[in-house]
Amino acid sequence: MNKKKSLSMLIPILFATSSAVTAAEIFNKNGNKLELYGSINPNHSFSNRFLSTKITSKEDNTNAILGFSGKINITNKLSSYAKIEYKTDFFMPEELMNEQQPSSIRLGYAGLKYGNLGSIDYGRNYGVIHDVESLTNHIPYITNNSVFAYNDNYMVNRNSSLLTYRNDNFFGLVNGVSFALQYQDETKNRSENQKNHSGWGASLKYESDSGLTAIGSCFTSKRPQLTTDKHGKNEAVNAYGLGFKYDTDKVYIAAFYGAARNLTPHNIHSDSYINETQNIEAVAEYRFKSGFRPSLSYLDSKGYNINSPEKSELGLAKQINISTRYEFNKNISTYMNYQINLLKENDFIKTHKISTDNIIGAGLVYKF
Repeated sequence: MNKKKSLSMLIPILFATSSAVTAAEIFNKNGNKLELYGSINPNHSFSNRFLSTKITSKEDNTNAILGFSGKINITNKLSSYAKIEYKTDFFMPEELMNEQQPSSIRLGYAGLKYGNLGSIDYGRNYGVIHDVESLTNHIPYITNNSVFAYNDNYMVNRNSSLLTYRNDNFFGLVNGVSFALQYQDETKNRSENQKNHSGWGASLKYESDSGLTAIGSCFTSKRPQLTTDKHGKNEAVNAYGLGFKYDTDKVYIAAFYGAARNLTPHNIHSDSYINETQNIEAVAEYRFKSGFRPSLSYLDSKGYNINSPEKSELGLAKQINISTRYEFNKNISTYMNYQINLLKENDFIKTHKISTDNIIGAGLVYKF
């Protein structure tokens, strides 16, 4: 069967992002701060077959993100902090929105920090694998379909019940060396493929004055026995990631490699048993003095069943992104991105409804 191609135009206008340059300051007195940040993202897409002018589908994905972050000084060295980030969708009728509640809390945690001893917090936060995987998430308008970008999937991205300890500059003794330790409690009240037992994770980072950064992260967690799992093995879930970036005034280059055992994406049925995943990501961007920033990125995410005689390989995501953006100033920029999907259509792709579309996107970004 011929591979179906589609061309989608996404036009998001981002008035702000969670990675804002400077958040709107609500309160600041004696070092005690409360800041507001957010975004509104009108997003509409058009799809059609490759080289065809007939539109086959339209989709509205408009959403908004709003966040608060605060800090309170308790003593000269001890301070408390908290953050909450909320997202809601606007493309459904109000009656359905009230019934189905298409809204979510992305982040919600609070903690304490004491001088060079570091910080500790608990709540819904980023897992330690995100420390290294975020190196290649440098271009915010590109959708990341990586296995290591799924939320509520152990400690690879945003998840709940995370106790996180972070220490910068190794207790103030070694500049550029930072580390994190993380514990995740057992999560309940979820669908079966989003449950997990308790686990531990760690991250180590080295950052030099020359612009070179290297990060390594890992975690291990007990895998819950699912009633829908026909394979009946209660094995551990293990993952690690290694990455680096080189960031200067003109050049940004980053790469990430991740591997995992029994880390299955939520959109993959339990019948398609995947007990090993591998992920490769790379991005390169050049910054002209005029404000233009062309970039090129690559993603290859695969799954394997290593218990099968042939160790069958299953493509989960494979794409090239050719992008350019122009920065009017530090707050306003515009961009265009062309995503080339390299996945080949097969029975596995069809069963799990994995996209094989090509996408072209353009938009305007305003940060505050």
